[in-house]
Amino acid sequence: MKTFQFKPLALAMTVIAVPALAQSQSGELLEEIEVTASYRDSLSKALDQKRDAVGSKDAILAEDIADFPDLNLAESLQRIPGVAITRDAGEGRNISVRGLGAQFTRVRINGLEAVSTTGGADSSGGANRSRSFDFNTFASELFSNLTVHKTSSADLDEGSLGATVDLNTGRPLDYADNFTFAANGQMGYNDQSEEIDPRTSFLVAGKNEAGTIGWLATYSQSNRNTLEQGFSSVRWTASEEIANCSACADQGELDALNEGFFPRIPRYGKFTHEQERQGFTGTLQFRPSDSTEILVDYLTSRFDATREEEFVSVSLKDGGNYPEFDVTDYTIDGNGTITSMTVDNYDLRVEHRYDELETQFDQFSIRASHDFSDRLRGDMLWGASESSFDNPMQTTAIVDAIDVQDSFSYNATTSKGSIDFGGFDTSNPDNFQFVELRHRPQSVDNSFDTLAFNLEFDLNDQMSLKGGVSSKSFEFDVEENRSGPKFGSDNISASTLKGGSTSMNGVTWFSPDVHSTLSTYSAQVAAGMAPRAQDIRNVKEDDTGVYLQLGWNAELAGLPLRGNFGVRHVTTEVDSTGFTDLNDELIQVSVDNEYTDTLPSLNLALDVHEDMVVRFSAADVMARPELGQLTPGGSIDQFNGTVSYGNPKLDPFRARAFDLSYEWYFADEAVFAAAYFYKDVDSFITRTTDEGSWADTGFDASLLRDEGTYDENSPWAISRNVNGEGGEISGIELQYQQVFFDNFGLILNYTYVDSEMNYGTKEDPLYDVLVGMSENAYNATVYYEKDDFSARVSYAMRDDYLTQSPAGVRNGNDTEYTEGTANIDFVASYHLNDNWKLSFEGINLTDEPNRQMIDSSGRIVVDHTYGRQYYVGAQYKF
Repeated sequence: MKTFQFKPLALAMTVIAVPALAQSQSGELLEEIEVTASYRDSLSKALDQKRDAVGSKDAILAEDIADFPDLNLAESLQRIPGVAITRDAGEGRNISVRGLGAQFTRVRINGLEAVSTTGGADSSGGANRSRSFDFNTFASELFSNLTVHKTSSADLDEGSLGATVDLNTGRPLDYADNFTFAANGQMGYNDQSEEIDPRTSFLVAGKNEAGTIGWLATYSQSNRNTLEQGFSSVRWTASEEIANCSACADQGELDALNEGFFPRIPRYGKFTHEQERQGFTGTLQFRPSDSTEILVDYLTSRFDATREEEFVSVSLKDGGNYPEFDVTDYTIDGNGTITSMTVDNYDLRVEHRYDELETQFDQFSIRASHDFSDRLRGDMLWGASESSFDNPMQTTAIVDAIDVQDSFSYNATTSKGSIDFGGFDTSNPDNFQFVELRHRPQSVDNSFDTLAFNLEFDLNDQMSLKGGVSSKSFEFDVEENRSGPKFGSDNISASTLKGGSTSMNGVTWFSPDVHSTLSTYSAQVAAGMAPRAQDIRNVKEDDTGVYLQLGWNAELAGLPLRGNFGVRHVTTEVDSTGFTDLNDELIQVSVDNEYTDTLPSLNLALDVHEDMVVRFSAADVMARPELGQLTPGGSIDQFNGTVSYGNPKLDPFRARAFDLSYEWYFADEAVFAAAYFYKDVDSFITRTTDEGSWADTGFDASLLRDEGTYDENSPWAISRNVNGEGGEISGIELQYQQVFFDNFGLILNYTYVDSEMNYGTKEDPLYDVLVGMSENAYNATVYYEKDDFSARVSYAMRDDYLTQSPAGVRNGNDTEYTEGTANIDFVASYHLNDNWKLSFEGINLTDEPNRQMIDSSGRIVVDHTYGRQYYVGAQYKF
């Protein structure tokens, strides 16, 4: 495991703002760009990149990122057609592209594949233990170019079914001036937390008179304090049998009531998020001649956060007191949802959870390119990155109410949820006793080492041959330990604990202090601490790829035709390690696997008119299995002949992808584009239980013990992940962009995605749409820009999307999904002079809620809001 340390004196002079970078997907310079304050100019340059590309891609350049009303990179990327985002704590965390979620999207930083992980609330995915990239660890100001490659080519690294996203930092020799300095300061305000949040960023860049040596440094720092609050239910169930119902006329009515669905744990929740994000980039650029260039890049980002989750809830689920409470009133709708219920003799619980979250990301890379002759050129890239996430304190103090005699009621229609605790004094600590303390520290580490060589030779004026080899080493480590001493039988009054009151929606409740409780009972926590076997895991992957690609710029029937055809061949070697419970003995197991993929690709771009481009792409693509699915950890029972584990022998997701698009650049700074895409996914990982031999498990026979009745020759019941059936994904993208009356501009895009995936087997199919896919997504931006003043308003909308495969839906419901969102943001700026600019931003102006639902009837699981965010700021450029 690599360890980076950052001790530069450069922090004193670092920066951000908006360096503009003209760089292709391979890192080659396209042209020198002069940084301007024009949002319109950046849109025009992004259109030029789209038009000149062979495959399908979209870009956001410097001024886009700096001036869009975006908290981070994910929220910048959602402006691109086909890109939708998911949020945590009110800001973008992950992206999906054309319906394919974050695990199917590869992200590269300055050409190097990377994974960035952080933690979140359980309702927002918790700690990231997958291949997904958490964009909220980075400030958008650190980057000057975001590019989304929606089609594949042989020279583009494998690993994505959805898209490859390039995040590029600035290049000092791209600046027109020999010295550039910019500084930006903002003060933010959230109307729900009522907190003030500062953001600062700086950039400094320079080059010598000859333009052969350049340096650049950027720095960004921001604080963010948000209050998330609302109603949640922790799912709905119809499995518990309510024993007492004084509101029921007879046993028949009680039986009908017990067929209805009610919330398992209706509760109010209040989340306090405090975050600090810092980032630094440093670049040295050498161009001693027109034929040689060397780039040295360093990037570091640190994301520190604390989160407090405070709940006051009633347990109506199994394990609660559902056999004892009495239903005194209720309403039930035609879908079998008990939308409201009043009960006596209920169990009331207060939980206070405290998390410390730390993410450190570091990357260092060197890229060298050289033209050996007029026809032969080559480049080399070496780099390493590491993302370390640590959650050293995830601690929850729990108190239960004593002898509740009052009535409790909830109301949870499809549009809202509310709770009434009757006359019980939830704010008095004397009414509670201490019952449990949970402590669950955990960590996730990801690292990449990359080395790549490429050569390109011009066969003639129209054709070139390109080839290369790359080697990547990836390592993933996750660890979690748990302790949960219980104190219910000790009759410890909550009044002996330190704590205070918290409130929302007119309800005030006592909340124990987590830190003092942990300190008081630290001995009991230490004595009970043990590793959580299923979350002590490791995956190592070595990927070796070679490719050959023919490119051309010729004519077809007198029309300009650009294109490339190539083949990429990659070998993946995997070593997965986990803990298996063998006859009540915990043992560590490691399993190796290897697979190869040959991935042809074709990209064509035909200029059917001087203002019109038709593109066609076809490619075989692959994405490696989820890290949690690869674990050999699980259980082996030699007495009953059962094996349950992940599956380290999984093959990757494989698909054949097609893309057809039409682009009409009907005026300056304008485009109308339409694209159709289709992906035939060969297999989708699912879980099965089958009878097989010990050899079918992939485990070595040496694992087995002499005890037990089953051996390597016996038939075993094997439960594991398998490469099941696949499915189809198709859709259209529409894009429109134009300037009106010289000063007004309009940007519109729409994406429609349809899918059918088999989450079961060929013999027992289970069809549904792709998890994380919104059928419809819209983006719209209207802007005005003239002289010293500019303003724009942006709208981003996505439909509902599944959050769980149909095989994983729980408690008798038929689906789990997140409701669609519609976010409106605004930004305006005014240039006082050539150096100073004032700005105002408004984010999430409609206070869009996070609403997670279960069942097609729309039962509320989570209904939280985050508040509106405002920023006022000033920027200085020299």
